[in-house]
Amino acid sequence: MLFGLMKEIKCKKDRVQEGISILKQLRDNGVKEYSLGFVELKTKITEWISNECSWEGIIDFRDYGRVAEVELPKYNNKAAGMNFRIKKC
Repeated sequence: MLFGLMKEIKCKKDRVQEGISILKQLRDNGVKEYSLGFVELKTKITEWISNECSWEGIIDFRDYGRVAEVELPKYNNKAAGMNFRIKKC
């Protein structure tokens, strides 16, 4: 296997930085920190930082008519990400 293609568990520093970035993007776009969706996402990110497991799922931001499709990867070959989509009826 080539050196640059090896997957390693994402280090805690990277998980913290990526988690903060996701939460900051939501705040910068007007999502309140006390909203249920924000609190749930923050909890998932905190668990992800602590336990080194991956997590993928959808979090409802009902007050904003949106859902967050979240991917928190275990390995360093992919960055954490979120799509903040309009909720379909």
